[in-house]
Amino acid sequence: MPELPEVETFRKYIEGTSLQQKIVGFDCADTRLLKKDREVFEEALIGQSFVDTQRIGKYLFLLTNGDDVLVMHFGMTGRPAYFRGLEERPKYAHIIYQFENDFFLGFQNKRKFGWNDLTRDISAYQQAAGLSEDARSLSYTHFLAAVQRRKTYIKPVLMDQSVAAGIGNWMADEILYQAQVHPEKKVEDLDERHLQAIFEAMKRVIETAIDKEANYSDFPSEFFIHIRKTGESCHHTEGHIEKLTVGGRSTYYSPEWQQL
Repeated sequence: MPELPEVETFRKYIEGTSLQQKIVGFDCADTRLLKKDREVFEEALIGQSFVDTQRIGKYLFLLTNGDDVLVMHFGMTGRPAYFRGLEERPKYAHIIYQFENDFFLGFQNKRKFGWNDLTRDISAYQQAAGLSEDARSLSYTHFLAAVQRRKTYIKPVLMDQSVAAGIGNWMADEILYQAQVHPEKKVEDLDERHLQAIFEAMKRVIETAIDKEANYSDFPSEFFIHIRKTGESCHHTEGHIEKLTVGGRSTYYSPEWQQL
């Protein structure tokens, strides 16, 4: 699933391709991917231009020169595609926005878990979706206050979008590995040292992933992503990586390095 770094890469891609171009057409091959009626999208966007972008966690907002803001959530496999001419339309670009220059912004969504929506108030939308401040700009004070209200394992708490918007499954595993914290450690059993280590690891993972444009193969060699598979050898011990389910999600960790 695209997480914060991937969506930040998408944001930069859209900013570099699709702003300041008049929208003259809209098509959706599966209206289940729209949170509002197709006609509402057409009325709100045709004749307008995308003029700016904003990201909060995994949500991407495309501001227009009108009153409406396009909201994109990429689900499991979504990504944007900028292309010229309908004959170049990607196979899974179920939603497309046509520009006056005959280029298109496509919303690719192979597994159809992503969607598009409209809003006129990003802050209100953020609140309704239960999103914290974006994890990239989240302060330690706000992080600590949100985490310490929880009474469960740290792994699902990290993935709670009201705690740190944008953190998903692979990032949570990476953060906990770098912080040397077991994914089933209860929040109430974490001291200030552990929480500070988790926060610092979160910031390091985010900035590294953004810098590398979410290309995992380019991440530093000591990153967990390179060994995040059952049976691989831990960077720090001679032990093997194991898998368990925490909060309903597949979780990888190093038992000897991240002791419970």
